[in-house]
Amino acid sequence: MELTIEQAVDLGYATMCAYAKDSDRLEMTFAVTNYAPVNELFTKDKVVKQGGDMVKGWITLSDTNNGKHVALWEEETTNVVNTDEEIIVNWTHYITNMAYNRIELGMNAGQGDIQVYDYLNGKRKNMFRESAANLQAALFASPTSSSDKKNPHGIPSWLSQGTDNSEGGFTGYSARYNDGSGTPYNIGGIASSSSSKARWASYYADHQGNLGDNLLNLIDGAILSTHFIPPVVPEAIAKETGISAANFRIFTNKKIILNLKSLLRKQDDLFASELTKLGSTVSINGIPFVYVDRLDTANTSTYGTDPVIGCNSEYFHPVVLAANNFVIGKPYPLNHYNHNILVVPMDLTYAYVCSNRQLCGWLINEQ
Repeated sequence: MELTIEQAVDLGYATMCAYAKDSDRLEMTFAVTNYAPVNELFTKDKVVKQGGDMVKGWITLSDTNNGKHVALWEEETTNVVNTDEEIIVNWTHYITNMAYNRIELGMNAGQGDIQVYDYLNGKRKNMFRESAANLQAALFASPTSSSDKKNPHGIPSWLSQGTDNSEGGFTGYSARYNDGSGTPYNIGGIASSSSSKARWASYYADHQGNLGDNLLNLIDGAILSTHFIPPVVPEAIAKETGISAANFRIFTNKKIILNLKSLLRKQDDLFASELTKLGSTVSINGIPFVYVDRLDTANTSTYGTDPVIGCNSEYFHPVVLAANNFVIGKPYPLNHYNHNILVVPMDLTYAYVCSNRQLCGWLINEQ
């Protein structure tokens, strides 16, 4: 039976749509060790927005100072102050595609429909795997300059480096471009400093390469200062509010995890009975340290050396444009000369947005 171009287009498109309905999860094989950060953010934590030329939000960063204790007949005063600031983040666009051959599709169809699905599904999985690798790389990066419209404002933009040698404090006033020198810029379009809109700063500490008890003290300080403590919430309430222990994540590299496991072993000479616990990862307050391959390589512009990043997805999450939410388009011929090769496009429009940098999390590194 002849398989025409039109039939190959319809069959391919119907197959892609069937897979899309089957699961909202990013299916993939592994190019890096762990896709958990981007996979969880884009499936569980993402917010779908119906429209808008950019993502906008509002935050209160100052007080009116109208409240005070008074004597019985003291005159009341009223300060008229604008306490709110607008958060503005531009969209980022991501595109990819896969291709299949009408003739090869016809050859597989002769072996039964399941062969058609397997043939297309392998290509589809690889397209999503490559997309996940690209999105995860962008998650732990920042734009290279003010003119860079291709890269999103990832975690290091919102949880930025602050005062060098700091033992902990809200000193991450500015984000830093991934330009080799860490040029500062106003994340979310809001200028912040110690004297103006200081509440927009994120929490930062410098471990200075000391990865023993000193690091644990800095992590404890960050947890206390940012209230980075998972609530104990009944499951039904967690589903209704979206607030649970799963909102809290700590991302770091291999060196940090191995140092923490070494500390764990040293605290108890009889650790043999704890091998099950030691065999996976370490955690604090029930929050596991998630290994991210990319963080093994230092980036002095953004996340520094040997970073430990606490991230609360209640305040940091991807916002995705509904019209371009991993949309798989209809197949089309590659060109006039390769008319048997059909291309399937996929499009995504998104932005990483933080609604509150004080509670979003923290960055600890060697600056």
